[in-house]
Amino acid sequence: MTQIQFEQLKMQLELLTPQQLKSLQNEIHSNLSTSQTKLVTDEELNLITSLFN
Repeated sequence: MTQIQFEQLKMQLELLTPQQLKSLQNEIHSNLSTSQTKLVTDEELNLITSLFN
């Protein structure tokens, strides 16, 4: 999505009802929750950090 398309999308949010906004908010939250998987474990991160100390 281009920046212009994104800005247009944001402007269209004003057209949504409160119920539609809440539904969209839930969908976004759900997508963010599932996409935030860790790339490294805490143990691996500690090891990597120790290499630079």
